[in-house]
Amino acid sequence: MNMKVLIFGATGGIGKWALKHALEKGHEVTAYVRNPSKLKEQHERLRVIKGEISDLTAMTDAMQGQEAVIWCVGVNMNDKLVKDDELRGHENLLKAMKANGVRRLIDWATPSVKAKGDHWSFITLVPPFMASFLFPNGKRELKAIANLIEKSETDWTIVRFLAPKDTPYTGNVRVTFGDKHVNFKISREDIGAFMVQQLTSDEYLHKMPIIGS
Repeated sequence: MNMKVLIFGATGGIGKWALKHALEKGHEVTAYVRNPSKLKEQHERLRVIKGEISDLTAMTDAMQGQEAVIWCVGVNMNDKLVKDDELRGHENLLKAMKANGVRRLIDWATPSVKAKGDHWSFITLVPPFMASFLFPNGKRELKAIANLIEKSETDWTIVRFLAPKDTPYTGNVRVTFGDKHVNFKISREDIGAFMVQQLTSDEYLHKMPIIGS
């Protein structure tokens, strides 16, 4: 099933791969980006909109006619620079989705965000503990975003991962909730492709799968 998909952060390290795989899957893609000159992809099914996630009006306009959203804008991991910009961006996102009747949302987080159904394991216990010391502001913002999404009326999936790398695409993604062993390292292209796969799947609807290799 082909969909009309709005991708935020489509020029980023994961967003560019989500864009690539969405087009390859036959979806009609709108890329909402801060700097269109960074977008190298060209396609007849690609529309590019310049905008900021702080601009509710622009986001609402871009949402018109869409059927799903993939959010690839990252939270700043330089803890001193965290100013809740992405949290406010998500507040705008959910308002724009509601105004246009768009329900499907694919987003991301790290295992520092705990989820219902998580099993006790290294990947569900250690990252939250470490993030509390290394990235307390980033962790707080990620948790606030996840909480906001969970309480929303959207059909959401939050994909969690820990160590994205610029390594080749494998197409081999392992999923865990702490119940299975996975390698933390995973290619950014594999993450982007996995997010696109969720557009036409309800396997992880209202869930937060942790992915690795």
